[in-house]
Amino acid sequence: MPLRYAKLHNQNYKQLFLHYARKGENFQDEHFPLTDSSIWKKERPLHETIEWKRCKDLCRNPHLFIFKNGQLSPEVVQGAVGNCWLVSALGVLAAHPHLLERVVPRWGLQDWVHSEEPGKKTGVYHLRDTERHPGIFRFRFYRFGQWIEVVVDDYLPTVNGHLIYAHSKNPNEMWCALLEKAYAKLCGCYEALDSGSASDALVDLTGTVPETIELGQNDNDGGGMIQEMGQDAFVYYILKAAKKGALMSCSINALDEERLEERLLNGLIIGHSYGITQIQKLRHNWRGKKEVLLLRLHNPWGEVEWNGPWSDSSPEWAEVSEAKRKKMGLIVEDDGDFWMAFEDFVENFSTLVICRNLNTPWYAFGPHWHNVLFHGVWSVETGTAGGCINNQETFFQNPQFAFTVTKPTVIIIALMQEDHRTIRLNNNLTIGFVCLKVEENRKYRIHRPTYMVTSQVTYINAREVTSKVELDLGRYIVIPSTFNAGEGGSYFLRMFSSRYIDVTPLMKDAPTKKWYHSLMYWGNAYFVGMARIQIMKVHLKRELSGFIKITFSDLRDRLHEHYVSRSFKKAIVADIGNEYVFYIRDPLTSGITLQLYESHTFSKAKLVGEMRVGFKSYCRENKEGKIWEITKTFTKMVQVPRSLNVMTTQEVETTEITPNVAKNRESLLSASNNSIMRDDETSSSVSHHMADTPNRMVPTPRRFAPKSNTNTMLVPRSIDAGIGEIQIRISYFKGVNA
Repeated sequence: MPLRYAKLHNQNYKQLFLHYARKGENFQDEHFPLTDSSIWKKERPLHETIEWKRCKDLCRNPHLFIFKNGQLSPEVVQGAVGNCWLVSALGVLAAHPHLLERVVPRWGLQDWVHSEEPGKKTGVYHLRDTERHPGIFRFRFYRFGQWIEVVVDDYLPTVNGHLIYAHSKNPNEMWCALLEKAYAKLCGCYEALDSGSASDALVDLTGTVPETIELGQNDNDGGGMIQEMGQDAFVYYILKAAKKGALMSCSINALDEERLEERLLNGLIIGHSYGITQIQKLRHNWRGKKEVLLLRLHNPWGEVEWNGPWSDSSPEWAEVSEAKRKKMGLIVEDDGDFWMAFEDFVENFSTLVICRNLNTPWYAFGPHWHNVLFHGVWSVETGTAGGCINNQETFFQNPQFAFTVTKPTVIIIALMQEDHRTIRLNNNLTIGFVCLKVEENRKYRIHRPTYMVTSQVTYINAREVTSKVELDLGRYIVIPSTFNAGEGGSYFLRMFSSRYIDVTPLMKDAPTKKWYHSLMYWGNAYFVGMARIQIMKVHLKRELSGFIKITFSDLRDRLHEHYVSRSFKKAIVADIGNEYVFYIRDPLTSGITLQLYESHTFSKAKLVGEMRVGFKSYCRENKEGKIWEITKTFTKMVQVPRSLNVMTTQEVETTEITPNVAKNRESLLSASNNSIMRDDETSSSVSHHMADTPNRMVPTPRRFAPKSNTNTMLVPRSIDAGIGEIQIRISYFKGVNA
């Protein structure tokens, strides 16, 4: 039950009801008049005379809902307008009465009250009595992230005394016809309901999150979700969704537009929306199995049914007891309701729509979802309509939303555009979104296509597109966009997560200059470049558990940033994968230090080795903008003679780029041996190479002539820590918009 809602045309249901009920007058809605403008957009295609009649004039005992054995009949019949997508959704909604309270709030207080002699004995007449009811009703729809209450009168369009639009099979049940009228008022007129998507209708009626699944059983489909998951896993998937109260609809895609509404030999109709009203397992020896999964489908036409196995008159039902058939609601009648086996379902239908009612309130029992909502605009004037990722020059001008995942999390992303039926436009925009994995400390917008794509949807001219993905630890950015650059429009972004995430829109392109910079760092530029560091792997000589601490320093150690990578447990080769971005003021004096810490259960983590890299050499023109892969041994500080030094580095420009994109494919190699050299050695022509044992110096012949004046003073130096080596990727870019 939505707590907050807007009122269409600011019409207050309670005030209007009391006003007309006390005066004993019938309510006529001036915002949806009883004229042709409420039925057609422009011209009138029908020649019959349309007469608007009140519900009490169509039947003697009108009711909003008529329940039979506690169940609401899903038999909803489509009318003159081609809105099978809406009517099939109404049939599905009828199978879930608990959701009706959302779209028909407090319907028991809106319904008619029937009595043979109202007020004769007491002299008091009920305001909702059949004769005195002012004929005013209210419905609520979820549109563009907001519940909207729509008030309508009970005048319905008829021809020759019969309703021409959607209605229930029971002539005394009025909820379907009145709800369709309210939806037509919201969209502008009845003709605006011609053609649409069943998922859009289900979302508008319930506020659920849609998922469109391409079944892909036919040869022309090129594979679908069933091939990806396997049939058993897919059966479990839809049974789990049905158990949690998901709403489902299905259809057969038309490969040729001329085949729309064509009836197949098996009774199914191409391009027609069917509602799935029930799923049930039945013990039965059929096709070599002891159990069969049956789906109950509803055709909004109220006729034309499946005539294959498990249809109304098929011989398979002969082996099912009469009590079981009655419990399942089997009626041998051409009423649009029929059963079919799951195997036949996936063989014939192309698309399945599942709308989930996600449990989002914080006070709800059991597992619940966290959700965040954003409204925004793709604007040509402000330059935020950048198009899809094919437009690399403008794509990153689109809105960007960042969030961090601290534990593996399932995330559902739903992007909706404004309904073009409401704003009287012909076609929807082609929309979609991309989810990219970025640096762990990313605070500003990205501007280069060099990030891994973790999730994306096919761009389509639908009102809403969704994607469900399980994300590992890291930081991510979602970029919604239209397919073509320069197309403006409004969008509504919904994100649901199984764990709490903090989603933040990124507004700034780069760090802005602080007011105190010129005072504290006089003579230094604010930012001249940026560096991206990715920790690839750690190769260890023994098994240990630990993590990497990253320290960035700039302006000769006057500025520092500290980060900690994800931890690893009992590993010889640890895949880290963390990536960081640093904005640099002075590339000649800036650098990073990567420290390896070994974790202990009952004591603090111990530093066992470190690696240092300066940015000085990577800001040169021959290296700037390229991605370099560096492998270095971990070192540690020891007291050695002043003249001893260590170089333990291997550097190569990457030619094999994992999901990242690099334009440079040149191969450059620069390597140096892992050795300690004594430059002022005079007594012996030897250098000292590190052997397998750390800290041990092995004399080897030296080519250069000895020097005099040996300095034996001990000073701290970095030597091989004997723990292993680390592999990183580094790239430097001039400017801060990289």
